[in-house]
Amino acid sequence: MNQTRLIRKIPQKIIFNTTVILGLGISCAIGYGEKITAKNPNSTLVSIKFQPPSPPTNRGEPGGRVRGGATRGGATRGDCEPRALVPLTKSNDGDLLWGLTVAERPQFWFSLPRDLTTKDAAEFVLKDELGKEVYKTRLKDVNTPQGIVSFAIPQQIQPLQIGKRYNWSFSIYCDFQTIEDKPGNVRGSIQRIPISNALKNQLADAKTPIAKATVYAKNSIWFDTLTILAVNIGGKKEKDISLAWTQLLQQVNLKQLVSLPVMSCPVNYLQC
Repeated sequence: MNQTRLIRKIPQKIIFNTTVILGLGISCAIGYGEKITAKNPNSTLVSIKFQPPSPPTNRGEPGGRVRGGATRGGATRGDCEPRALVPLTKSNDGDLLWGLTVAERPQFWFSLPRDLTTKDAAEFVLKDELGKEVYKTRLKDVNTPQGIVSFAIPQQIQPLQIGKRYNWSFSIYCDFQTIEDKPGNVRGSIQRIPISNALKNQLADAKTPIAKATVYAKNSIWFDTLTILAVNIGGKKEKDISLAWTQLLQQVNLKQLVSLPVMSCPVNYLQC
């Protein structure tokens, strides 16, 4: 079990269209609700349209949203429940938090329910479809403001296998040293798929982060679409990225998370 001390500083704010997104020393803005349109996928103001994939045929471990996004493990307080930035997929087995990736070691994105302090702890777990633990990290002495954080699979961990389903969970233990409550918890699944020649060609032609995100989105690859926008949200084209981020979250009914700060560095990395 990895134990890491997490400390985050709030960067200086830059205000634009009243909504501010913060990210590890860089601030950028999201224009909430603004329409993004362009014919050229490499030009500014690109329209991102996520195409939902067909639902998985085998559910595996349960995943879904309960009371604002968390699958509860027991009696918890409402201010301790995280949300996953993953679309809700309806299938014959029920509602799933599920998405595709082409990455060997993808990033997983979550929103914190409130500011976390040194009294709180957080845990991320990834298991294969047989329930075997692939990766687990536990963060103690957490001290970070409310916002959107991510966990990345470290390089020393074996890459996700193509075609396999993996189940993930993110838990927050509020006041874990003094209160014996069940943690706030959200869980779902991810599947890695191969990169086709057509997708390779489309990505090669995409010259900007938004253009690449657009390619991933139209090919139903959620985790890569989200990650490429999140890690570039403080870059040179911050307005365009922020607008694309807003549009993407609105499309999957996550518009409540648009105004939260985005921390582009994975919280389980000491350096980024």
